[in-house]
Amino acid sequence: MIPEEEFLWLELKPQQKFKDDDQNRMFEIIGHASEFAYFVFRDNGIMRLVVRTTGDNQNLFKTIPGISVETIKKPHLGNMVAKYLVLEKRSIAPLIDLKAITKSNVYQKLWAEKRDCMMACFVCDQTKKISSEIDGKIRTLESIRDRKGSALSSKKKEDLAAAIQKRDGHHGYYNCCIIFGVQTTTQDLSEIKEQGDARKYEEEEIFQSKKEDLRSLGKKEFKQEYKKLKESYKEALKGIGDDFESKIDHAREDTGEAKKALDRIIGNVLINKFAHRITRRRIKFSSGEKGFGKRLAEVFGIKAIDPCTFVPEKTRSKSMVLTEIELAFFISFPQEHDIQTINFGMGPTPTFVHGSTEEIEETDLAIQCVHQAMPGDIDRLNRSAAKLRVICAKCDKPIWIKKDGKGGHTVEPA
Repeated sequence: MIPEEEFLWLELKPQQKFKDDDQNRMFEIIGHASEFAYFVFRDNGIMRLVVRTTGDNQNLFKTIPGISVETIKKPHLGNMVAKYLVLEKRSIAPLIDLKAITKSNVYQKLWAEKRDCMMACFVCDQTKKISSEIDGKIRTLESIRDRKGSALSSKKKEDLAAAIQKRDGHHGYYNCCIIFGVQTTTQDLSEIKEQGDARKYEEEEIFQSKKEDLRSLGKKEFKQEYKKLKESYKEALKGIGDDFESKIDHAREDTGEAKKALDRIIGNVLINKFAHRITRRRIKFSSGEKGFGKRLAEVFGIKAIDPCTFVPEKTRSKSMVLTEIELAFFISFPQEHDIQTINFGMGPTPTFVHGSTEEIEETDLAIQCVHQAMPGDIDRLNRSAAKLRVICAKCDKPIWIKKDGKGGHTVEPA
């Protein structure tokens, strides 16, 4: 595994005149980079191309004609429902015609969605290992075929033809992890629970503090005031519980919609010729060392990777092992029609300048939310901590509310 600090993050910004229709500049990168990760984000109404690479390979991306490059910080993937692709059955048969260049048009497929979404492709050159395995398979099958008195079954004949096709005319083989994700608009369920527990703890602290203050009262007055305090405490806990259930229901509904969008995107990208050969498995983005919880989740089929360091070095029986033609199907650069109809942001010359006002309205360009706290959260802030992490009343995103020392409060994104 390559340490995180050795990676660079680059954002590629195609200029207005850029197009990749008649050629595929990605071949130049695939043929020289030993490993890299290519991300396509539909992010707040802008299509972003982001690459994770090493210092040795950065010039492969910085010298592409018609694309300006900026060094950026690693992107925040946020809360996403994500799945990665694997083969349904073990096979080395090519997914597409290896004599022609076919492109998935992933940019148009992601742009058609209303939600923020992404595709990530982690690439590791395994040419030496894979070519050796293919040659070995061919030799074995040819030996069986040429053996006196024996014949290949129809299945083995197909395997031999597929292996020869995968070998001939192709000099590179790449182990790939291809991931599609859709952004959820609510917090992760674990975050919601954590916030609910924190609020309960705060209420308990407030209750115990006020209870101690009442001990200076007489016995009769103490009982009266304590009864009121206890009722108020129970009411606060009930409110927290109701709010928790409401957020959980909302999060589950939102996640369900995100899953539908995710399956739709993957279905649109995979062409009918090989879609039946591909299956999808859940994956999560994480960071840092894998603790017991993450390892346990993987045992039950939920793979987790750190996008800042993950390199698909290990090949398995159902791994997506692709030739340069198959890999370019997923990660080719935008074509002329993409540049004209999709907002790729600003390079030295702006893209997305062809089109009417109606088309611009359809791009769903994001309006920055003026964050606002809920009245109940402001009450909690006044009664307890110097700052609280809560949910914006307008956009449902996490925010911080802090006391400003003047009897008021300030709001900023979390």
